Amino acid sequence: MERSNQTRMLVVGLALAAPFVLLAAPVVLPAAPVVLPPAPGAAASELVPLGSHPASVEWPTEAWPEAELPGDLDRVAFDQAVEELFASKGRGGFANTRALLFVRGGRLVYERYADGFDRDSRFQSWSMAKSVTNAFVALVVGDGRLDLDMPAPVAEWQADADPRRVITLRELLQMRSGLANSDGFGQEDMVRSFVSRLLFGEGSTSPATFAADVDLAHRVGQRWAYSTGTSTLLAAIAGRQIGSGPEQTRDFLDARLFGPLGMRSAQPEFAASGEFVGGAFVHATARDWARFGYLYLRDGIWDGQRLLPAGWVDFSRTPSPAANNGIHGAHFWLNREPAEGQWKMLPGAPASVFAAEGANFQMVAMAPTLDLVAVRLGESQGVDYQELRDQFARAIAAFPEAVPPAPHGEVVP
Repeated sequence: MERSNQTRMLVVGLALAAPFVLLAAPVVLPAAPVVLPPAPGAAASELVPLGSHPASVEWPTEAWPEAELPGDLDRVAFDQAVEELFASKGRGGFANTRALLFVRGGRLVYERYADGFDRDSRFQSWSMAKSVTNAFVALVVGDGRLDLDMPAPVAEWQADADPRRVITLRELLQMRSGLANSDGFGQEDMVRSFVSRLLFGEGSTSPATFAADVDLAHRVGQRWAYSTGTSTLLAAIAGRQIGSGPEQTRDFLDARLFGPLGMRSAQPEFAASGEFVGGAFVHATARDWARFGYLYLRDGIWDGQRLLPAGWVDFSRTPSPAANNGIHGAHFWLNREPAEGQWKMLPGAPASVFAAEGANFQMVAMAPTLDLVAVRLGESQGVDYQELRDQFARAIAAFPEAVPPAPHGEVVP
């Protein structure tokens, strides 16, 4: 795959931190495709089935097939929500919403950009990168190089008396490791929060080292806590299984994820230590972000090939089993009922929706009951964040329910 530009290095700070150390492990490829076992307590019956790509529609690897908005769309509600999304202005007089796309049944049915932006504009992921890390880990697990339920191979945690040595990849993906590296840990002032120091301060040269070098704040597996540091750890763990530098990771992502999907604009950033940052800083066009979402809407299958292990997308959209969580799965957000202290992701949109979400309300939302991928990219300056959620949710809810999806392997028209 031809790269759109050189791999960029995120270098913030004056000196390199100590390298992140992982246990050496042999690379073992599976003899048969990996199928994930269900998570303990997972209610798989609550998940809406994921449908197949329509046989009469080309896969969007080279270009998105296009179609009109469905005739039974609530056009009044949709148009009003879209106009409200583009109405608020941020710095420089630019609309806060810079890109808005809807894909229905594998076809691009709506696309709009703010002045100064177009289909070739790259947009910053912020924390949507966490969902890219989910895919990265999925590919490495599918190769048999990592196991979800084995302790994470972090050498610093392996002393016999170290309580961190039992933390598994599953618990890291579900953000219930118990580590004291949640985004706001220890600081009410976000400038000195853990995530700010991780991405922009003393932790930025080696985020994985910074994220690993913490104690436990809670018992392992018991409490959910949103953590960009955890995503940087996972990206480093996955990266070390396929090579030790940014070029190896970038080549792997190109060959196994971005290339097959046709995400030619995708540009992940790497820390000075050489690791994929993982928790932020992936850049791509709106159409490419829609491709990423469509992979998950189609259960990890692309153009007849299974890219992600069977069961991985269901694992990703199942709530992390902690008493204080209802709306987060494995590096994806869920439109389910929130636990105390949480919030409803998209009020009024179907409960089936799961999404990659980033700061300033970047979102790639998948709605299986609507056979829909919805993408909103931009900023959130001078506008209430909840207003953006409500507007985007109303645009999604304006779509009619889709014909019940056919199981994978059956032909759909």
